This record gives sequence, structure tokens and C-alpha cells, in this order.
Amino acid sequence: MDHLRLFDANATLGRHLKLKPGGPHTAEDLLADLDHHGIAEALVVDSLSREVHPQLGNARILEVCRDQPRLHPAWSLLHPGTNDEQPAPDELVPLLRRHRVGAVFLYPRQCRFTLHDWCLDRLLEPLAEARVPVFINPNEVGPSNGWEVDASDLPGIVELCRRWPTLPVIVSEFRIRRSQRTLYRALEACDNLHVELSGYWLHHGIEYVARTFGARRLIYGSNWPLFGMGMTLAPLTCAAIADVDKRLIAGDNLRGLLSWCGLESPAYEPPLPDDEYVAYGRTGTRPASLSFDDCHGHLGGRFSHYHVPDSTVDEAVAEMDRLGVQSGLVFAFTGVGGDEQPGNDTVAEAVRRYPERFIGFTLVNPHRGPEGMLAELERGAAMGLRGVKLIPSYQGYPEEGAHIDVAVQWAHERRQFILNHHWGGAAQVERLCATYPNACLITGHTTTAYAEVMQRHPNLYVCSCPLLGPRECESVVAAVGAERLLFGSDLLDLPIAWGLGPILFARLTPEEKGLILGGNVRRLREMYSS
Repeated sequence: MDHLRLFDANATLGRHLKLKPGGPHTAEDLLADLDHHGIAEALVVDSLSREVHPQLGNARILEVCRDQPRLHPAWSLLHPGTNDEQPAPDELVPLLRRHRVGAVFLYPRQCRFTLHDWCLDRLLEPLAEARVPVFINPNEVGPSNGWEVDASDLPGIVELCRRWPTLPVIVSEFRIRRSQRTLYRALEACDNLHVELSGYWLHHGIEYVARTFGARRLIYGSNWPLFGMGMTLAPLTCAAIADVDKRLIAGDNLRGLLSWCGLESPAYEPPLPDDEYVAYGRTGTRPASLSFDDCHGHLGGRFSHYHVPDSTVDEAVAEMDRLGVQSGLVFAFTGVGGDEQPGNDTVAEAVRRYPERFIGFTLVNPHRGPEGMLAELERGAAMGLRGVKLIPSYQGYPEEGAHIDVAVQWAHERRQFILNHHWGGAAQVERLCATYPNACLITGHTTTAYAEVMQRHPNLYVCSCPLLGPRECESVVAAVGAERLLFGSDLLDLPIAWGLGPILFARLTPEEKGLILGGNVRRLREMYSS
């Protein structure tokens, strides 16, 4: 397949509030990342427009984009109500067209306004008449880092879309976590509603929306530089949808929405990929030489408190086959927030049916007490489960509570893997590593907090999920070493390719990527849970 003519709908330039030394934020930084990922162009907003005031950033983004044909300016807007802060609503569309500003962003929580008619409709009327795309982002930059999940006011967005059916509206937020079913109803209710993909981290979410509501409802975006581009790009390039639909989502949908102002896309030929891993991430075509082993997966998502499409065990195995995942260390959805036994039964059945693909873990709940935990571990072992899963922070049990030792000691006595969502403080994890050296402790989600502990103890490893930032994979490898980082997709909660992407595109050697993406797990499987 020819390259997708990718168009990133959601990038921010400028010295933002959370910028750290050396952090990417300039046009040059963005263009370098676009080239590395094979992305032709980007819609960009200035950090000042979002964080402080539109007029400060809107003027600056025009200057930044003036000599950059691959970067297209977007403005943020306030709700009307003052006469000295932004152009009057009836003056906006001519200004947007004159400057080729193809879209506007609204930040209702940052600027403390609502989506009701009395607040916004005077602004929206001329935008709807011209069909100017409006991105609505509910996340607030500040102490929360803008990381609120399920923050979109979907009832308000539906009302707004119904009032202005010619207005293209794009939901764009940090993460759509558990509100998928409501989002589907919003898409069903409003033909002019679209979803920008950087916050849509859902297994087969792209596939489900494309086949249910049509690919034209989805728009590729990265939320750079908060996120790296790989984690959003790989799920699209690897999606199980038709090539024509990929091209729509990758850029043609956005180009169509921006055509109202005469925006022109420059010719672009991406540079050659650095290696076969980058080539796979860009195209979704996996070389036969690449295969992976996963340290972190969930089964039993078909009946969950949020929607996980295409999530039977057979569908999970088919997805692993398609994406090149040979094996997985897996545990249950059920038990994270409810009774653990039905989920452990589900995992045991998957292991029975696919023993060569899964090593099943028994998920235990420390609230059951030592006797109850040991009874469930014994029951799991009798069903063929060969590892332990802990997630006390989700179950409301202290991360450093005394019952954690019950599970780690079990794993130590049987030389098994034990994966915990988070182990608590560095002193706690060091004590566990030293006290139970025959257990292989895996930290379920990426952290460098235990880097010094890892230097002293060979039985501690870190899962790669998530690697959010543009250089986070490289940073973690610099802190703990490629030989201690394990690829974990968090399937079927998250797309497998979402976890692959940051590693495929990492600026590491092919040898380092090979260790992270499977070599480490294959070596450890010879030592633990055998």
C-alpha cells in the first residue's frame, strides 16, 4: 500500500506549561517527528492559545506557520461576551479564511464556559454557516496535567450538534476511557460529530466505529507533544479495515473538513524508515522476520463495565496472529473491580484451549486475607495457571499492605512470574525483591522509579505500557536498560498496536527493540513459570 498521506489533526507548538528541559516544542521538533513517522502535515495550535489566552497564541501560530507549508494554523476561541478580547463573531470567518486558519479549538473547562446555546451560539452561528470544523477539548492544563478521562460533556455536545447540523464537531480529549457506549449513542444521534483518535485507546475501537458508523467519523491526531505519534499511528496503520478507510481516517477526512478555506496540502514523500520496525509502524505491513511476545494482557473483556469489542478468546488469538504476537502472559478483566473467580476461570479455559499461546496468571484480591488468597492461588494452579496478578490500587487495598507478601511468597516458592499494577515505594519493592529472590516481579505499568533497585536485583522488570511521550521509550531504556523492559500491550483493554507503536518507532537499535519486543520475555520464560 502506498503511504497514507497522513495529516495529524492535533499538535501543539510553543513553550507549554509542563515543558521540561530538552522537551520537544518547536516547529523543527514537530517536523522531525512527522518525518520519522512518515506524516505529511499537521494542524497546529499554539500553547498560549490553550493555556492563557487565544489572542496571544493565535497571532504567534500564524508567524510559526508562515514559511512552513506542512504546518497549518488553528486558532482557539473564547465564548462571546466581551468586546475587547477577540474579533466579533461576524468578523471571525473572514479572518479565518484570509489567514487560511482551517479549524478552531474550544477549551470549555480551561476557560470556564459551557456548551449551552445562551453561552456559545452567537459564536457558532457564523462558523456553522461556513462549515468551519470545531474541535472541543475538555481537559484543563494545570495541576491535573490535563489528564482527566471521560471528560467530554457528551450531552452538551449532542445538543450543540443538533442545534448546528452543518457544523463539523470533533471530540478531542486526553482519553476516552469508560464512556464508549455513550459516545456511540452520540455518534448515532449526530451525523456531524467526529472523534479525533489520540484519546481513543480501545482494542478494536477504530474497527468498531468504522464498521458501525463509517470511517468518515474518525480523524487521526497525535496530541503531540503530550503524546508520541507512534501510539496513535500504529493502531491506525495496523487496523483491520479496508485501505480506503485507512486513507480517510489518516488524512482525507480532515482535508475535506478544512477545504472550506482553500487549504492546500503540499506534495510530500516521506524519508526512508530507519529500520524494519519503523517500516511496520508506518505501513501496518509486518515483515515475516518480526514477531513479539507480550507480558501484560487481559482476557474476558466481552462483558465489562466498558465496551471492549471483538474480545472473545478466539478473537484475541486471531488478533495476536495478525499482529505477530506469539505468546502472552494473561489474566482476567473480572477481578480488577469485582469477583476474581469467574475471571480466573475464563483465563484457565483460554490456557486449556491455547496452551502454546498463553501463560495464565491467577488474579487475587488481598481483601480476602491470607487464607482466601492462598485458596484462590491453589485453585488457579489446579486449573493450569502459572503466575500471579495483583492490582490492589484498583481494589482499594494499600499497595504496601501486609497481604501483598502472601502473593509474592507464593510466586517465590514456585519460581513464578508475579505482575502488580504498581508495587508502591522503592523501599517496598526492594524489600520484596530481596526477600523473595526466586519470584520474577513485573511492574505492570511503565515507571523509572525503581531504576536503582533494578541495578541491585535481577528479578525486577518493567512493562512497557504505557509509553506516552515522544521520547519515553528511549528515556526508560536509558534509565533501566533494554534488557529490563518488557513489551506489554495491555490487551484486550488497549489495542496491541497501541503498545507496539512507541517501541517500533523508538530511536533505538534493532537489537534493543528485539529484546524489548520479545527477546526478554522468551529468556525469562525459560527461568520462571515453566
